Amino acid sequence: MRARVRGKLQFLSPSLPEGVERNHSSVFWILQAQLGTLDKMKSSFALEAEPGTFELLAIARNLFENVIWLRLFNREREYGLLFYEQLLKQQKQNTEMFIAKANSEISLFHEFERIDGENLDFSFFSVLEGNPTDEEIQAAQVTHRNLTDDLDNKARRAFSIYASAAKFNGYGYQCNIIREKELPRQLLQLAEIQKSLDKLCSAKSSILSEPMFRLSKVRWNWKDRANDVGMIEQYNFLYAYTSRLLHSTPMNLITEKQLSASESAMMLDYAFITILDIFDLIDSFSFPGQANVAVFDL
Repeated sequence: MRARVRGKLQFLSPSLPEGVERNHSSVFWILQAQLGTLDKMKSSFALEAEPGTFELLAIARNLFENVIWLRLFNREREYGLLFYEQLLKQQKQNTEMFIAKANSEISLFHEFERIDGENLDFSFFSVLEGNPTDEEIQAAQVTHRNLTDDLDNKARRAFSIYASAAKFNGYGYQCNIIREKELPRQLLQLAEIQKSLDKLCSAKSSILSEPMFRLSKVRWNWKDRANDVGMIEQYNFLYAYTSRLLHSTPMNLITEKQLSASESAMMLDYAFITILDIFDLIDSFSFPGQANVAVFDL
């Protein structure tokens, strides 16, 4: 299956030069999404043990949303460009979030550098004042190590991306690394994403039909898209069901937290039949001029 999709993509690519022509091809992005789907399924089910409750729920919900995309592609190829726009928007959001987080960690690590210095002074003040015994030096070292561990744990509780690196490099030096290396790289990446998004937004009115152009201006909503492809009943059940077990609500905290044997079997059966649907949807997708060849990895 993957080889056939790669074959379609490989024979499509020469007709689409790098750059705007390729990025604004709906078929190109549909084929990329199909490849990503097949790769994701391979990794999602490469489990050495039976999946637990949270794995089953995540897999079921992810497959459900994946099927919606594939049904939309088969219904209208222009959804490939909406997929590309969603990709750019999510990349932009993730990069902006990373930049904000990096700036936040610079401020946090500056504060931690100050606290770390105070902890050092506090731990060894009495030792440096006089002629300490070996026991007093060891006690000071233990005190400083405990204070350092507490500080490192505070960084971990803050979802610090660079906590491990800062523990090795020191908080002050890690600030310089983030400011001089990581932030410039992320800002450059953000500018490239924004440039691609601007080009797409400028071209949308001419490369999308009027209905799809209007839809592209509306915030993406899984419930609406599920309704579009006749899957609203599955949406209503699955989202309510998974939310009950994934979110820490009173019901979640008081009632059973694990799927029963019959519920696990239901989710596994849903995953199995949905994967078959995914194969059928990918296999049935076609476009004018496609090449029905297979390209294998050697």
